[in-house]
Amino acid sequence: MAVALLSFAATAYMLPTAPRGVCAAGRASSLVMEAGVESLPVMMPKQKTWMPKSEDTAMAAKKWWVVDANGLRLGRMSSEVAKLLLGKHKPNFTPGADVGDCVVIVNADKVIVTGKKFTDKMYRRHSGRPGGLKSETFEQLQARIPERIVEKAIAGMLPKNSHGRELFRHLKVYAGESHPHDAQTPEPLVFGGLTSEPDSRVLKLEDPDAMFCAQ
Repeated sequence: MAVALLSFAATAYMLPTAPRGVCAAGRASSLVMEAGVESLPVMMPKQKTWMPKSEDTAMAAKKWWVVDANGLRLGRMSSEVAKLLLGKHKPNFTPGADVGDCVVIVNADKVIVTGKKFTDKMYRRHSGRPGGLKSETFEQLQARIPERIVEKAIAGMLPKNSHGRELFRHLKVYAGESHPHDAQTPEPLVFGGLTSEPDSRVLKLEDPDAMFCAQ
């Protein structure tokens, strides 16, 4: 019985063209295995796209920067900081990969805005319940939580997914001049151009004939 089952299993692997009249004794010696699938050629063999490795995205490979926000324009400073967090200043920048640096911002309470944004720019939040909408101006939020202004501006310039949330963890914002990251030895970063220039379009509503008017 065992010999019969073995011979039946062996015939299952014979090619269809094999003769059927072969005796059971000669079947074992004339078995032919089916040809396997040939290995496919390597697709795009000349592709040499580099992808960051684990050592490229590790915290040990990140550089620390410190930015003094005293007198800097909010939007222009935030865009430059977002580039550092994304790693666009590096030659190995890869979209979706955490190859950026860490940034520490101090004096966040002294950041400036141009035009009438200081009194007209609104920040809104909602508690999720009916009637839970709360609004406040830039001036009010800067007096209450100045760090939130800088954080919201930079977070709006990062990807809106888990990658952007991971990059946001590398941002440290403080209202005063001190920060607890001296152990990382952050290098100071200075911005020039319009980022550090005062607002030159402030309207001075002064009457030139006021000195000639009767008091």
